[in-house]
Amino acid sequence: MPHLELEQLTKRYGDVTSVDHISLAVERGEFICLLGPSGCGKTTTLRMIAGFLEPDEGRIKVGDRVVSQPGSVVPPERRNMGMIFQSYAVWPHMTVRDNVAYGLKMRGVESAERRKRADAALAATKLSELAERYPAELSGGQQQRVALARALAPSPEILLLDEPLSNLDANLRGEMRLEIRRLHDQFRDTSIYVTHDQLEAMTMADRIVVMNAGRIEQIGTPQDVYDRPNSRFVARFIGGSNVIEAQHVSGSEVNIRGHAIHVGQGEFARDMGVCVKTHDVEIIPEGEEVGANNVLAGVVRSTAYLGSHRDYVVDIGEDLLVAAPAALDLAPGAKVKVRLRPERCRGLAR
Repeated sequence: MPHLELEQLTKRYGDVTSVDHISLAVERGEFICLLGPSGCGKTTTLRMIAGFLEPDEGRIKVGDRVVSQPGSVVPPERRNMGMIFQSYAVWPHMTVRDNVAYGLKMRGVESAERRKRADAALAATKLSELAERYPAELSGGQQQRVALARALAPSPEILLLDEPLSNLDANLRGEMRLEIRRLHDQFRDTSIYVTHDQLEAMTMADRIVVMNAGRIEQIGTPQDVYDRPNSRFVARFIGGSNVIEAQHVSGSEVNIRGHAIHVGQGEFARDMGVCVKTHDVEIIPEGEEVGANNVLAGVVRSTAYLGSHRDYVVDIGEDLLVAAPAALDLAPGAKVKVRLRPERCRGLAR
C-alpha cells in the first residue's frame, strides 16, 4: 500500500484549473520532487497534501486513511506532516532552540521531552552550538537549518518542502541540497519537495514528477526523465536538450530540412520532435573530413567558454546548442557541420 496517494486530484480557481486530475502513489521513505515552471500547479498540490486547501475533485490518502476529499479535509495539525516554506518563517524573538521546540510545545509535549527532542533535531542539523542564538544572528543557510530542525523535531510521517532553497545564494543552495538529502536518508521520512530548479530535482529526488499546466507530464527517476523524456516539454524543461522539428519518413528515418536523419529511440509521428542532448552533438569545422550519416550544415552564431567545455549556438535553420571540447575554438560566422549521434537521438511524438 502506498504511504501517500493522490487520486484524480483537482483544484480550480474560478474558470482556471490549477491542478487537473493528477494521480500519484508515493512509497514510504521516498523522496519525490514536484518539478515544473511557475503556475504549473506544484505548490497548489503541496498545499492540498498539507491540508491548507480543499480539493474540488479527487482525494488524498495517507495509508488507508482519506485525509482530503471535497467537503472533508483533515486539518493540517492532525496530519502528522512537517512543512518547510520558501521563507524561513522562524520567530525572530525566540532562540534557535525555542524555535525548534515550538511545534512540540503546541502539541502539548512536556518540557523535559520537548528539550530532548529539540536538542536531537539541532544535533541532526548541526545547530547545537547555535541553540541560544536568535535568528538575526544567523546566516540564511543557518536559518534554513532551523526551519528544517523545527519540521523534524515532531517526527512527522511526511515532510513537505516548498522551494526551501530559493532565497539562498548558489553556494549555499549546493550545501543545503546535500544536507536535506542527508537528513532524509537519516530520518527516512516520506518527502515531497516542490521546485522549479532542475538541478535540485536531479540531485535530490528518488523520482521526479514533471508538471505542466496543472497536469503530470512524466514520472520517473532522474535518469529516466533526463535520458528518456516523453514529450517536447519535458525534454526542453529538464535542460541540456535540443528539440528539432522533423517529419517521419519510415522506420527510424526522419526528414530534417531535406536531410535524412536516423533516430535510435523513442516514438514517431508524422510531425514530431527529435531530442538530442547538447553533448551528443559533434561539431566539425569546415574543411575537415565528415561522413554523410546524420550530418547537417550550419553556421556558428555565438560561443561561450565555460572552462571544461565551450557552448556553441549553431544555426541549422533553427538554433542548435552544442557542448564542444574547450580546445575547439571557432568564431561566430564559421561554417560547420554537426553530426547527431543516431543512438542518442530520441523521437518525441508529442
